[in-house]
Amino acid sequence: MEDMNKIVYVVDDDEIFHFIIKKMLGHQSDHLVVTSFLCAEEALEQLSSTPQPTLPSLIILDMNMQRMNGWDFIEAYRGLKTSLKSTIPIIMCSSSVDVRDMQKVQHTPELMAYITKPLDKNKLKVIEEYL
Repeated sequence: MEDMNKIVYVVDDDEIFHFIIKKMLGHQSDHLVVTSFLCAEEALEQLSSTPQPTLPSLIILDMNMQRMNGWDFIEAYRGLKTSLKSTIPIIMCSSSVDVRDMQKVQHTPELMAYITKPLDKNKLKVIEEYL
């Protein structure tokens, strides 16, 4: 990883997941800032109001959340991404092992990868590829 700070948005309604991923990513680099969002609406609002140079390098997105789920987030992001100066890679992270979900991810160009919970070192390597 480079020496400049990189921002990662974690969009997940599970506070324990936020704690775990912050710990795991924190061991990878001192130059990584993890910003937590417990709902997708807050993350979208932050994306639309953030100055371009401080956009996240990566978004880790839960599939199943209250109110707005991961797929709804992707739809809203599609409308927003034209105003962003850079494309932000998104990794879907979910406890779902449903084959239909995995196939849908493969047909969603905004999603770079699909990883299942719980996280482990191999799944963390997938995340690191996009940082």
